[in-house]
Amino acid sequence: LSAAAEAPQSDGGRESAATPGEAAGADGGGGGGRGRSGTSALRPGQELFEEDPWIVEQRRQQAEQRRRNRELTESLASLPPDERAAVQGYAPGSYVRVVLTQVPCELPRNFEPRFPLVLGGLLSGEERLGLVSMRVKKHRWHKKVLKSQDPLTFSVGWRRFQSLPLYYVQDPNLRLRHIKYTPEHMHCLAAFHGPQVPPNTGVLCFQTDARKSFRISATGVVLEVAANLKVVKKLKLVGSPFKVFKNTAFIKDMFTSALEVAKFEGAALRTVSGVRGQVKRALQADDGTFRATFEDKLLRSDLVLLKAWVPVPLPTLYNPVSNLLAPHGRGWLRMRTGAEVRAELGAAPRVNADSLYKPIERAPRRFNKLAVPKALQAALPYKSKPKLDAPSAAKKPRKGSLKALRAVVAEPEERAAAKLMQQVHTMYNERERKRKRSMEVRRAAHAKKAAREEGEKAAATKQVRKKRYVKQGLEEKKRSRGGAGGDADD
Repeated sequence: LSAAAEAPQSDGGRESAATPGEAAGADGGGGGGRGRSGTSALRPGQELFEEDPWIVEQRRQQAEQRRRNRELTESLASLPPDERAAVQGYAPGSYVRVVLTQVPCELPRNFEPRFPLVLGGLLSGEERLGLVSMRVKKHRWHKKVLKSQDPLTFSVGWRRFQSLPLYYVQDPNLRLRHIKYTPEHMHCLAAFHGPQVPPNTGVLCFQTDARKSFRISATGVVLEVAANLKVVKKLKLVGSPFKVFKNTAFIKDMFTSALEVAKFEGAALRTVSGVRGQVKRALQADDGTFRATFEDKLLRSDLVLLKAWVPVPLPTLYNPVSNLLAPHGRGWLRMRTGAEVRAELGAAPRVNADSLYKPIERAPRRFNKLAVPKALQAALPYKSKPKLDAPSAAKKPRKGSLKALRAVVAEPEERAAAKLMQQVHTMYNERERKRKRSMEVRRAAHAKKAAREEGEKAAATKQVRKKRYVKQGLEEKKRSRGGAGGDADD
């Protein structure tokens, strides 16, 4: 199409190209004519790119535009260079002098000629700052994962700046859930405060550190410029019942005032044992206690949980990289990470006492015996009725009781019978011990004999197999010699 458009046609050529099409339309009685509709519909026998009315019109417009450009170039060639540059602009490859105004005084003072400046331009919409959402992934050569709200230097288009990214992921229900660190080998989303750029713009992130290591931290692409972004994190509130009714309970230690309870009216509750409930109303005392209803009756030892989501504030730091304003080799003023500050001061990380694991001490729970009412026992079948316990004489006496401490004096006949039974058991145990020892000796002898027989059998099998292989080898050698002799005779 571009090659065909380079060659303009004359008026006569256009008329001659249109005449066969009109004749074909008149004779064939076929498709749309050019004269009335003016569309690009082709008639039977009409060639594409040759007789299409729309293509012909485009060729005519291109030829007209080339003619105007050629006339403008010829008219500007006679003008002085300054006037021609004011109209046409400077040609690529020209040496020009650029005058910069309203620049900081540190720029010419600390200018280093060995590092040239690259001048670029920004669109009018790219000068505004706003909230930018991007898809980011930690670089595989970067040693550590990135922490949310840690200062990071971004390289977006012409600009480099420092900001505090907030990392999050999108759940299947479209909730933007905040994450503390970037995934190890997976993409995530990030939001930062910076210049507004078009979507699909590449982003390079790096951390400036004095240590010699791989500095590129992450790479990503801009998804959208968001006016407001609601990123949330999980909040779990824990309470305990202090008064339990049938399906209602009064909960404490979850809120601190009636105003907080009013904000969570109707919220879903759940106990550790799985009983579901709902927040109803705050109690008369303004101490955060409230009434809640549940599916089943609670126990005083149950823990009541309320799972909620709270928004995370987005930081609005925008610190442009001003390394050209600082003396060469000294570095620019930037925000350091918390790890760098602690390393310089030799301080340990802050410890939140609420985040430490504490030993769980649970008192043993004692349950009352099952008490079946007498009216219900009378209505139960005999198989389901509670049976009387075994007589106390058959039970083992409790340690320390009078029955356990009482001495038992046997009669002479009882002592003689007990002695006889003890002798019988001793003889039986000795006979069993001898029988087991002789069985072990016989088992060891049998295992030794079986191992010897297995070895002899393996040796005999090996000899038989060896003879068979030798015989097969001789037969194959004989057959190969016989085949060679027959070929020679032929």
